Amino acid sequence: MATMLAARYRMVMPDLRGHGQSEAGDGPITMEKLGADIERLLDELRIERAIFAGCSIGGYTMYELWRRCPQRIHALAFCSSKPQADTEQNRAMRQANIETIRQRGSSEFIEAMLASLIGPSTQSRLPQKTAEAREMMQAMRPEAIIAVQQGLASRPDSVETAKRIKVPCCVVAAGEDGGSTPADMRLLADAIRSGGAKVEYHEIPDAGHYTPWEQPETVGLMLRQFFDSVR
Repeated sequence: MATMLAARYRMVMPDLRGHGQSEAGDGPITMEKLGADIERLLDELRIERAIFAGCSIGGYTMYELWRRCPQRIHALAFCSSKPQADTEQNRAMRQANIETIRQRGSSEFIEAMLASLIGPSTQSRLPQKTAEAREMMQAMRPEAIIAVQQGLASRPDSVETAKRIKVPCCVVAAGEDGGSTPADMRLLADAIRSGGAKVEYHEIPDAGHYTPWEQPETVGLMLRQFFDSVR
């Protein structure tokens, strides 16, 4: 996917705090912190305005970016990043996961996440994708995983934010995603549309929460066509 897009566009792929080689810092990794990080990165790279695309926590960060600096956003592409905040049930589940990690390490949590976030079709058809995702997740320190879970649990509801978006948007849903379901992503598309912004909606039936990872060519083509249409 990156190769497909880089042929036409300058791409910047931030190493979000706590996820790769970036340090997690102190306390929960909140959307506010991630939004501030991206804004500082734009300043450092002298990028005044850009098109943003994000999956999962990347999409949640884009809601925060719209709240912080809408003037720097030319268009947005959301994938598997519902606008609603966590339910009480989801927050309780995250807290239980945090206790498990503190007591027994992150291995059990990572295996549970792989089973739930990667679509069954991908697990069956491309088992190497699960192995590659496991390797990336295992590179995260347990403390960073806990900080991410705390930040996700505290993220604000962004439905009203979506209604205030005034730039073209692309919304990509995955049929096998139980975290940000197609219904959740249709709600996002409808919220954006209700505010008067142009939005296109796509649904990939045989993919899970990590759709760009599972089907990079499919998502890459969708994004390239969207970027071309708003460029």
